Amino acid sequence: MDHKMKKVLFVALILLLFSSSGFAQTPWPDSTALDSYMDGLVNTYMEENDIAGATLGIIKDGEPILLKGYGYADVSAKKKVRPDSTLFRIGSISKMFVWTAVMQLVENDQLELDTDITQYIEDFEIPATFDEPITMKDLMTHTAGFEEYLIGVFARDSTKLRPLGEILSDEMPARVRPPATYASYSNHGTGIAAYIVEQVSGMQFEEYVAQHILNPLQMTMSTFRQPLPDTLQPYLSKGYVFRSGDFKEKGFEYVPLGPVGAGSATAADMLNFMQAHLRYGQFGEASILDSVTARQMQQPAFRHHATVNPMRHGFIDISQNGVEVIGHGGDTFWFHSTMALFPKQNIGLFLSFNSAKGGSVTQKVLTDFVDHYFPQDELVTDTLDVNKEYLQRFEGSYRGNRYPHERLTYMMALFNSQDIILTNDGMLKTMSDGEASYWFPVDSLTFRNTDNANVITFEENSSGNITHAFLSNAPIIALERVSFFSSQNLHFTLFGLAGAAFLITVFYWPLAYGIRRKYRPTVEAKQPLAFPKKLAAWTNALIILLFFGWVAILMSSGNGEAIVYGISSGIKVSLILPIISILLTTGMGYYTYVMWKNNESGTWSRICYTLLFVFSVTMLWQLYYWNLLGWQY
Repeated sequence: MDHKMKKVLFVALILLLFSSSGFAQTPWPDSTALDSYMDGLVNTYMEENDIAGATLGIIKDGEPILLKGYGYADVSAKKKVRPDSTLFRIGSISKMFVWTAVMQLVENDQLELDTDITQYIEDFEIPATFDEPITMKDLMTHTAGFEEYLIGVFARDSTKLRPLGEILSDEMPARVRPPATYASYSNHGTGIAAYIVEQVSGMQFEEYVAQHILNPLQMTMSTFRQPLPDTLQPYLSKGYVFRSGDFKEKGFEYVPLGPVGAGSATAADMLNFMQAHLRYGQFGEASILDSVTARQMQQPAFRHHATVNPMRHGFIDISQNGVEVIGHGGDTFWFHSTMALFPKQNIGLFLSFNSAKGGSVTQKVLTDFVDHYFPQDELVTDTLDVNKEYLQRFEGSYRGNRYPHERLTYMMALFNSQDIILTNDGMLKTMSDGEASYWFPVDSLTFRNTDNANVITFEENSSGNITHAFLSNAPIIALERVSFFSSQNLHFTLFGLAGAAFLITVFYWPLAYGIRRKYRPTVEAKQPLAFPKKLAAWTNALIILLFFGWVAILMSSGNGEAIVYGISSGIKVSLILPIISILLTTGMGYYTYVMWKNNESGTWSRICYTLLFVFSVTMLWQLYYWNLLGWQY
């Protein structure tokens, strides 16, 4: 090979290496075509979902290629959204600023990712539930093993804002699984990381982020402060819910654990943040991370299974259609956002809506964007030939492992499950938002979606029993197989039977008594049920019905807001009713024993009374099981 040929090959090799780097130019439509496509997409979803306003930014190769506002930031004032000056609440995208701060301290040798975090903590204790310590990497991958903690996640005013150490001391979630076993998204885990940033840096988180991230990235229209500074307050979009044909303005949403969800930013500022991460820490002449640390932040750090997207160091892997996508979503009640980075294409997308129904729309827009510009290659997968008996192993009820365990909010887990059903043609069926998905077997424990490349992979224990399931596009959560004793089938059946018995008791007994008083039948029961026995059973039935009715009213009146803003006084007062029920049920147990022992009343009366006692005990067991006995909050 002559010298000239060697030179040509060398140049070709260099071009090949650079073409696969994160800064490579890739074919892309002109701005007019992109603008037209995104306009149609965003406007259609806004109209279909009653959304007042949106802000959108797309960056490629370090340059903004689309920056637009849609609709209104203030409906009543007809104030339009401006992407360079209208601030939207970015919700949990705020966490990416926490993880960026963590990696800055790691880079400066002030933090270690694999060290027990307790050495950085002074104001509270991490429960020593398991032998294995929690590390910063566990917090970044949401594998610390914490339960979900919902009470007081939001606040209605600034009086609930306190130092992070105080909040975490009062609201430390229980450790319910060993670290680094399963991911379960945790706000409080991220709050602990933000507290550690404060401890190590000696600065309040808001000050640290402003000095070390916002200022270097020229994010002058962004803040973590609550309420916003006077200079930014006029530029904040209102939040809305659409009711009775109108947009109803909602108040400012305070987040006591501010670093995990209190950020406010413009789309233009978020382009700067995305550019810094796409450029591995660089933004113009500024640097928020060196390239080695920034690349490490984007590397996989935890994975449920080889078929499942990994968790990165703070970034969530949301890859689709074989295209690497990392980022984070963010939701408050009224604002819904997504940030997606395409490292190999050097593209970043930020989108935020300011209305309640935008929650499911951000993911739909991102999916449509990927499908349009990065369509899935033709999928060719052989179906694994397995018999029906083998497939029946996977049928059952599964529950996302992100739910409260130790407080009255545990009952929310009862409504957080879905069934996986075996169809007659040997596929698994799941339901989501009223739509069915079908999955066919491609491996002994893996099933692929019939419509796309998504898969469900199951995990079995040493006995061969299925214990968990993992969705390939949801690395921040695992699905647990629901046991019989916590299943919807059991508890809804018991609730239904007991409720029917109590309703009959509450309405039939007074009605029957009134009829007898009015018509005075000549034939009276030989041994009528004594009044004290009836009173105890009737009062107990009424109290239990009142309790569940009152809680249902309180919970539904705020569309789910009540608990996350704290336990209302109405719920606190209602919790005395189950305590009274314990006393009445005890009395019913004594009366039941005496009736059978002394052969009192008729046989049918004794049977009915015994059934009421059994239903009362059953109901109390259910209240105990779901942490509704006593004041557990």
